[in-house]
Parts: sequence; C-alpha cells; structure tokens
Amino acid sequence: MMISMKGINNFDRSTIISSLVIVSSISMYFLTSPEQAIKLAGDIFTLIAYNFGTPILWFSFGLVILAGFFTFSKYGHIRMGNERPDFSTFSYIAMMAMAGFGSGTIYWAFLEWSYYIKTPPFTIEASSVTAIEWAVTYSLHHWGVIGWTIYCITAIPVMYSFYIRKNRSLKISNVVKAMIKNPTTARIIGRVIDITYPIALTFGLIIVLSLGVPIASAAASLLFGVENTLFMKVLMLGIVAAILLTSSFFGIEKGMQKISNYGTYFVIALVLCILFLGPTQFIIENTSSSIALWAQNFIMMSLYTDAINQAKFPQSWTAYFWAYWMIFIPLMCVFVTKVSKGRTIREVVVCMIGGGTAGVVALFSIVSSFMMETELDGKVNISKMVSDGQASEAIVQALNTLPLSSVMLVVFIISTFLLLVTTLDGSVFTVACNTQKKLDENNNPSTLLKMFWCLVIVALPTIFIIVDAPVQSMQSAILIFALPIMLLTSFMLYKTIGYMHADYSHLLVTEIQAMHKLELVVEEANKTTIPSEEVITAKQQQAVQ
Repeated sequence: MMISMKGINNFDRSTIISSLVIVSSISMYFLTSPEQAIKLAGDIFTLIAYNFGTPILWFSFGLVILAGFFTFSKYGHIRMGNERPDFSTFSYIAMMAMAGFGSGTIYWAFLEWSYYIKTPPFTIEASSVTAIEWAVTYSLHHWGVIGWTIYCITAIPVMYSFYIRKNRSLKISNVVKAMIKNPTTARIIGRVIDITYPIALTFGLIIVLSLGVPIASAAASLLFGVENTLFMKVLMLGIVAAILLTSSFFGIEKGMQKISNYGTYFVIALVLCILFLGPTQFIIENTSSSIALWAQNFIMMSLYTDAINQAKFPQSWTAYFWAYWMIFIPLMCVFVTKVSKGRTIREVVVCMIGGGTAGVVALFSIVSSFMMETELDGKVNISKMVSDGQASEAIVQALNTLPLSSVMLVVFIISTFLLLVTTLDGSVFTVACNTQKKLDENNNPSTLLKMFWCLVIVALPTIFIIVDAPVQSMQSAILIFALPIMLLTSFMLYKTIGYMHADYSHLLVTEIQAMHKLELVVEEANKTTIPSEEVITAKQQQAVQ
C-alpha cells in the first residue's frame, strides 16, 4: 500500500510541537505531584459540575430537540454529497458505535450500577430496593439517547461545511474560521482550537486506555493462570499498539471498517453469552423494568437538578457524563463526517442515535443486570471490590462464575481489545487531520503522521500505568474542556442552521429530495425548479457570515 503523505512540510509542525509540550507538561505535573493534582482535579470538577451543571443539562436536552427537528423537517433530506455511501448500513453504524463506545464503556457497563446503589438519586435510601431498581435505569440514561445525540448533532456543522458548502477541510479550526467574519478573530480562535484539540483528546484517550488495559490484563491473568503484574499491563498495551498501527496504516476503509465489524460481532457474542449462560430470567425482567422507568422518566432524568435536597446527584453524575461525552465531540465530528458520505442528515441522525442507543440498551441492561444478580446472590461482593480499588478484578471474577468461563474470558478480552483499537483509530485519524495543512485527494491525512500519533497516544498512558498515576483525577480535570466545546458547538450550530435556511428555505421537500437524489444527472440539475450549483453557491455567499 502506498503511504499517504505529502511530505513533512505539509505537517502543521507548530501545532504538533505546541500540543506535545503542553501535554507533556501537564502529564509531568500529574506524575510528580499527585496530591496536588488530585486537589486541583477536585476543584475543577466542583467548579464545572456543580456551578455549570444546569447549563450542561439544558444544552444536552436542547440537542435532543434539534435531533427531532433534523429528523422530521425538510432539512433532513439534505444529502452529504450526491454519491453512494462508502459503507453498508451495518458497517456505518458499527464504526460509529464502536468509535463512540470505547473500552471505557465496558468498564461502566459492568460497574456503573454499583455506584448508584450506594448514592441513588431523588433522596432514595441507599441500598434499598428502589435504589437497586433505578441503578441500571440511570446507566441506560447516561449512555443512551442524549449521549449519542451530543455526538450526532454537533457533527452536522462539519458535515454541512464539508459536503454542502464545499469547505474541503476536516480541520475543526477551518470550519469555525469560515463562520467568523473578522479575519483576525477567526485566525486567533482557529489557532487556539488547533492547539487545544489534540491536548483534550490525548488526555481523554489516556483515560480510555487506563480504564481498558487493566480490565484486559486482569482477564488475561485469570485465563492463563499468571499474576496480574505491571509486565502484563504493558504487554496488553503493546498488543493494542500493534493492532492500532496496523489498522491506521491500512486506513478507515480497509483497517477500521474491518476491526469495527469484528468488534461488533464479538461484543454481540459477549452479550448473548451472558444473557443465555447467566441468570436469563432476572436479566430479561430487570431490563424490562429499567427501560420502562427510563421511558417514563426521561425528561425528569434529563433536567432534574436536585435544587431542594442539594445531594448533587445530577451534578456529580448526569452533568459529569454529558461533559465527558463533550470532550470527544471534535473526534466524532470529523470521524462522522468522513464516514457519512452519501447519507442524508436524517439517515445520520437515525442511524447514529438509533443504532448507538440500541447497542447501549442491549449491552448495559444485560451486562449490568448480570453483575447485579451476581452480587445479590452473594457470589462476588462487587461493590466492596470496587470500593477497594479492585474494579477490574470484580468484572473478571463475576465472569468466572459463568459456565464456559474460559471461553467467556477469551471473548471478553478480544471485545475489549477491539473496542480500544476502534476508538483509538478514529482518534488518530482526527488528530492527524487536525495537524496536517492539506489532506490528500481522498481527504485522508498522511500515513506517517498517523503512525506518529499512534505512538504518542499509546506512550502517554503507558507512563501513567507504569507509575500508577492518579488517572481518575485527570478524568475530572479534563472536564475543563467541556465548557469551551459547548460554547463552540453552540456557535457552529447557530451558523449552520442559518446557512441551511439561506440555502434551502425557499425549496419544497420534493425539490430538496430531487436535488439530492443519488441518481442525479446533469439534466435534472438544470431544471428550473431545482437550483443549479451556481445558484446554490450564490445563495451560500449571501448567507450571513
């Protein structure tokens, strides 16, 4: 395969160097002063989650309303390029779901319910029957509709810029600069985005790897009957790095597509094995109850702020998770744009929110219910193990109670690896796009640059794991990036809706459908009822800058 690159001079070296210097400096602070880092992270968490929790909740719920608008309005028929999609619907949903899941999802799917039993919402008594009934429900909420809506709707401005307004760049900064009238302001804001985006994403991926690798290491140790040492964790990271480098080398079409498909198959196999080999009746009944509670209380769970009791559950959990999803918005914006060629906005919304939520409901309801029943039956004291810092071991010990436990562990390990690699692969692609001046003719970044970022993204978590650094503290600290991302995406959505109105408000639904038919030919494009490309361009130029 030819390496896709236009030379080192095409790399945005100042952005790369600036980002690496800042990432290294912050990492050294966390590594050398863990106590101060923990205190700083706690202060940042309190500042954002407690003081800005309500705006985060309202912003996230507002995106759900926008999703309904794009799904049912005529603007949902706008197609991202009048070409057939590069990927089948299954591969399309699988790639987005696997990129959005990450191995961190495995951690929370198995263990999140245990936190809510101890600290339930709505002034419910801890460890009560009611608390247990709500535990899986809140897991579904935190990883379901709103999370996928955050990714989906915030990707629309980048897709619209790339496919409709013909701004052929996948750099978030270039998209934003095109929306700002003042060139000086645009240049300054663009530079800030260029530098901070790799920083936020790199630290987010440190957490993803630091959650996923210990789980895979614990499972492999039990499977092979060896001690779960530091060497085992580093070995797991080495395997992840090898697969990641291979996938990135072959690109999204030949690398990530296949890995995400295989990952989907293994996750489905894992879920089905747990369903049929575990406490099947309890899993089905608890899943039904949890979905019913979620559907009945969706709006309350989305906007509940606990203003009277002030126990801070929505700030500590719901607002926190929405902010954490927001950290990866730039990643998903670029990735969704890249793989959505040929899809209408409606298809993107339905596939991403529908497919992602369906996957979450299946994964979380089945896995969480199994873990809950394992504790209720007294087989494994999962809550205590989590409190004692043995979260990874708790997952593995629970899986070991199932029939064919060795087979289960193999499926679990492979699923964790593939989830990790898919998330990292999408991240590498977007960071490489962000740090390259011009992409190749297929809108791909240099393979050499992708290899470089693969090594950076894997190397930093390795250091954190080796020195046993306080990764959980960094997980709270990086939420500082959530607020500027929320403001930035709000601006981008506002401008994009304005562009859509200028470009399409005068057209009927049938005219938009005809304009964006996949079989569109030149004669159809020249019909008087359908604006030509020149007319659309003129309309775009008249749009409010």
